[in-house]
Amino acid sequence: MASESKTAVVAALLGNTALVLLKAITAVMTGSAAMLAETFHSLADTGNQILLFVGMRLSQRPPDRAHPFGYGMNTYFWAFVVSAMLFTLGGAVAIWEAVHKFMRPAENAASPGAFFVLAGAFVFEAMSLGVALHSAHAERQGRPLLRFIRETRDPTLPTVLLEDSAALLSILVAAAGLGLARVTGEPRWDAAASALIGLILVAVASFLAYENYSLLLGEPATPEQERMIRERFSRDPAVRELVSLDTMHLGPNAVLVSARVWFRPELTAAQIEDAVRRLEDAARSALPDTPRRMIVIEPARPDAVPRAA
Repeated sequence: MASESKTAVVAALLGNTALVLLKAITAVMTGSAAMLAETFHSLADTGNQILLFVGMRLSQRPPDRAHPFGYGMNTYFWAFVVSAMLFTLGGAVAIWEAVHKFMRPAENAASPGAFFVLAGAFVFEAMSLGVALHSAHAERQGRPLLRFIRETRDPTLPTVLLEDSAALLSILVAAAGLGLARVTGEPRWDAAASALIGLILVAVASFLAYENYSLLLGEPATPEQERMIRERFSRDPAVRELVSLDTMHLGPNAVLVSARVWFRPELTAAQIEDAVRRLEDAARSALPDTPRRMIVIEPARPDAVPRAA
C-alpha cells in the first residue's frame, strides 16, 4: 500500500510543479481570474504532495518510549493539513479572485495562449490521475472505487485521486469560462469560472477534512476484517463466547485489536494460555495487509463486562 501511494504522490508532485509555472506565467500575461485560480490550485496541490510525503515519512518512525504505538497518526494529521490547505489556498483564494475580477474584469483574459496552457495542463493531470487509478486498482481488491475511498485507512491515495479529479474538472470549467468570455465578449464569464473552481475545491477539501478528522479520532478496522476476526475466534474450541471486540487504526499500517473472551470453564491455565496465542495468530491472519498488529486478549465472563450499546 505504501509503495502504491508513494508512486501516485510522486506523479502528482512532478505534474503539478510544472503546471504551477505554466499557469502562473499565463495568469500574469492575461490577467485571467480562472487562470490565476488554476495557478493557486496547482500550487496548493504541489504543497499538498510535499505534505503527504512528510506524513508518510514521519509515520514510518519505529515506536519508542514517548510513542509506544508508533507514529502512524502522522499520516492522518498531515492529510488533514492538506485538506485545510486545499480549502484556503485553493478554494478561498479562487473565490476571492472571482469577486475581484467580477468588479474589475480583465479584458485580455481569453487569449489563445491560455487555451494552450489549459490543454497541456489537462494532459498532465490526466496522466497523474491515470497513475493514481492504477495504484488504486492494485489496492482496492475488486471493491468499487467510491467504497475504496470511504473504507481505506490510508488517506494518501484517495487524496491524490480526489485532487486530480478536481483538477481535471477545474480545467474544463476554466476553459468553458474563457471560451464564453471570448465568444460573448463578456469577461465576467472568466470570473464566474474562477468562482466555480473555488466551490469545487472547497467541496473536495471539506470531504477530505471530514474523512481525515474521522481517522484522527480513531476508526476501526473494516467491517469485513472484524467479521473475519469474529468468525475465527468463534471457531476456536476453547472459546465459549466472544464477549466484545474493539479495533482501532493507529495509522494506515497499524491496528489495535482488543477482545474480551469467555473461555470454557473446564480449561486449565496452561490451556487458556495456548488458546490466547491461537487467537492472537487468528487475529493477525485476518489482517494480512496491516504490518503492525497489536492484539490484546482478555479473559472475561459476559456478566462481568459491560456490553457496548
